[in-house]
Amino acid sequence: MNRFRTLRGRLTAAAVLVTAVVIAVLVLAFNLLLEQSLNGDVNSRLRTQAAAAATTLYIAKDGRLHVREAPDDQAVDARVWVFAGPRTVLKPHAPAVVEAAARDLANRGHGYLGLESPKVRLYALRVRPDGHTLGTVVTAHSLSAEDKTSDYALIGTIALAAVVLLALLLISWVTIGRALRPIAEMTRTAAHWGERAIGRRFGSEDRPDELGELARTFDALLDRVSASLRHEQRLSAELSHELRTPLARILAEMELLGRRERSPEERERAYEVVVRSADQMNRILETLLAAARAESEVAPGRSDVRTALSSLSESWAPAVADHGARLEVRMPRGPLPVGLDADIVERVVAPLLDNASRYAQSVVTVAAGRSNGQVELRVHDDGPGIAPGEEESIFAPGARGDRQVDGHRGTGLGLALSRRLARAAGGDVRVVSDEDGACFLVELPA
Repeated sequence: MNRFRTLRGRLTAAAVLVTAVVIAVLVLAFNLLLEQSLNGDVNSRLRTQAAAAATTLYIAKDGRLHVREAPDDQAVDARVWVFAGPRTVLKPHAPAVVEAAARDLANRGHGYLGLESPKVRLYALRVRPDGHTLGTVVTAHSLSAEDKTSDYALIGTIALAAVVLLALLLISWVTIGRALRPIAEMTRTAAHWGERAIGRRFGSEDRPDELGELARTFDALLDRVSASLRHEQRLSAELSHELRTPLARILAEMELLGRRERSPEERERAYEVVVRSADQMNRILETLLAAARAESEVAPGRSDVRTALSSLSESWAPAVADHGARLEVRMPRGPLPVGLDADIVERVVAPLLDNASRYAQSVVTVAAGRSNGQVELRVHDDGPGIAPGEEESIFAPGARGDRQVDGHRGTGLGLALSRRLARAAGGDVRVVSDEDGACFLVELPA
């Protein structure tokens, strides 16, 4: 029975079941038609015999009904009675039960009568040559031959149906097994590859159309998985490197502080380096944790965008000012609900503000609104802008401009982390065209 729990077994069972229902209907219909045909033949024979017997009747000079030539009353399957009122004109040899049934049917005058034991059918025909009833002819026919024919036909059709179903079972099992064999081979191949063979593909081998399409779909899925794994591996490597750098600065400064006495100014600068490095590590880790929470939460929360913008304005205005620019946050006129917690919105926008503050010449602008059923935030700076063709490459982990040209010490992870968190929360971050500086569009679920 375990075999019929597989796809092969279920398809075979379905084919056999449907065929069994169709064959059962055909067997039933055939036997009913055969039974109806045999009954029609018996009734026709009874009527013919009765009509032939009626032609032999005549009225003698004594006024009684007589028979010119009696039928062969010795034949078991051709019995004929002739009754003239209560008088029996012709009576063949027959069992008492059949004779009583014939007399009873003659009294009724017309119609059929069937007996179960013995299996006999009778027919009565009134003789009326001039409109007056002269007598009644009753014929009988044994149904044993027809019953045997019906039984043989029923047994034969059932046996034939069983053979057909058995043959169908075997053919379906073999045919479906051969049809599913390439899928089993693909399954074994994929299991043999293991977790490390992410570069293997099913390729374009000669397969049926459906299986070929399945193989191409699997290859495309494996391509996306491989790309995602490579992206994750690259991001992890960059994060490890970037976390190691501030940690090394912290350890170096603390080691120098412990080895020799330093002036208050040097000590203050060392503390600033430690705080800045620790803050950089904290931002990276918090962004990753927020992305992990957004990916795992079914309901990521709900908040007002104005809350996140107010917090960003307070926390990032001094940082933007340190780069010689000002932060301008344009609040929406009314409530603007977003389908995320306020801290996740802040984590998405913060790396964009950090990037904009480094390139801005005088002002960084943040504006929020709604479009196409989504909440949109635009982060704009009046710096040199994005070079053509780099709209997507700047989101790669570690991608950044020339340090000697732009003059800042960024790690190239901010934009990658921002997009990662936005997509984990059901949104996206992308570059939009702008003639004056760079503009990043943040799309978040409403």
